Amino acid sequence: MTETDAAAPPVNIPVTFLPYLEKYRLYKLFKDMMQDLIVNLPRDPLKHMKNFLHNHRGSDPIKLMLLISPELQLDVDTIVKGMIRDFGFFVITRRTVLDHYEKHDDFKPGCVDPALMSEVTKALTIKDEVIQNGWVMYDHPCTLREARCMQQDGVMPTVTLAIMPTPPVAPPADNNRTKQRHFFQQDFEGLQYAYKVSLKEVHIDPTDSEDAISSKCFNAIRACSAGAQGPKQGFHAVGAPGVYRVALIGPRGAGRKTQAVLLAKHFGLVCLNFEKLYAEAMCRDDDIGKWLRQHGPSVEMKAQIVHRRLLEKDCIEYGYVITGFPNSGAEFELFEHMETPPNRIIFMNGDMDTCMNRILARSMDWCTGKVTTRGAPRSLPHPRDTKEVAEAQLDAYFSEGIAEMRAAAGLTAWEIDSNQSIDHVQTKIQAAIMAALSSDIKFNQSGGGLETARVD
Repeated sequence: MTETDAAAPPVNIPVTFLPYLEKYRLYKLFKDMMQDLIVNLPRDPLKHMKNFLHNHRGSDPIKLMLLISPELQLDVDTIVKGMIRDFGFFVITRRTVLDHYEKHDDFKPGCVDPALMSEVTKALTIKDEVIQNGWVMYDHPCTLREARCMQQDGVMPTVTLAIMPTPPVAPPADNNRTKQRHFFQQDFEGLQYAYKVSLKEVHIDPTDSEDAISSKCFNAIRACSAGAQGPKQGFHAVGAPGVYRVALIGPRGAGRKTQAVLLAKHFGLVCLNFEKLYAEAMCRDDDIGKWLRQHGPSVEMKAQIVHRRLLEKDCIEYGYVITGFPNSGAEFELFEHMETPPNRIIFMNGDMDTCMNRILARSMDWCTGKVTTRGAPRSLPHPRDTKEVAEAQLDAYFSEGIAEMRAAAGLTAWEIDSNQSIDHVQTKIQAAIMAALSSDIKFNQSGGGLETARVD
């Protein structure tokens, strides 16, 4: 069969296969294989897939592009030599591409054709030894058009390092236009935009030595190559899971929804809120919807609502961050036994007075439905945001819920102080998510304490 049958039903992965696929990162392997087929369009796809599997060594060879800010005066050759020593890259520079470009049959003196330059660059990157060992490219491309031509030809880096000075605290200048460049200078801002999918900024201070700069680049490469998830999705650290599945647990007023939205935007996760899932389930004309309308929610029914949503394709492929569930030890146990349980449990700890003040200070915009501050135009207090209701909910959480869920979560859960500013809490949560798994907790028999347990 040479063509895809569009009338055939889509193939679904059995839920029992998901833990195995994720443990050995097979799902990512097949995605990478499909991407490689689409980019290269081989004449013999079966042979190309066999070669891909043969050359696949747990992680793809790194394809690195260096973008150097014109404000820096760096010895790029020394930095690249260190990368060659550490990673075994093949080096591709502007001068290398031009040497092959001038020998091309379609070369015209005095004319630089971006499409032909891209074709020459692709010919350099698809050599067998370069494919197996990876490459590092700097001083090329120089313009946004050249970058677009290379992307159309499939010459795309897996990691793009933008080496730049540490951003100043002062506001930017009125004139943001770049200075005039000559032929061999790169359009730094334009290329940052072109390669924003794989971009990682490396901030360099004037006092940094060459070893310090090389160390920063090395750490950035390792962090990115361990599994960048995609546009605006952050980067994995070594030892972190391939797909982030995060559960933010905390009392009302701790800022769970706000932090979940920011996490979803940064890592590209699916943002789930149990209140919305429950409202959608109530409106459905299925067994769960009928049960909820007749009998109301139960622990098992709540778990079924969440379980059904987590098995959808977007949550499996991109990961998720969920708030509002679980709220008790029984719900947590059911959550842990699902096919795609959370691999990051984060408790957002806030004292009762702070949470109460936050709840009483907010209202709802009766026109848009968005949360706003109390006293703002068109604001009305939500019926759940009364002092009596908030006190009952907070008392139930602090007296029973948090103790049960902490006991069920064990030592691998993270504790974050949610009383601090939104940006500070977000930074702490991102660090907890990208950290390596806490499966190596050791007990110090002499001192009687935990050696590697991590809390805020």
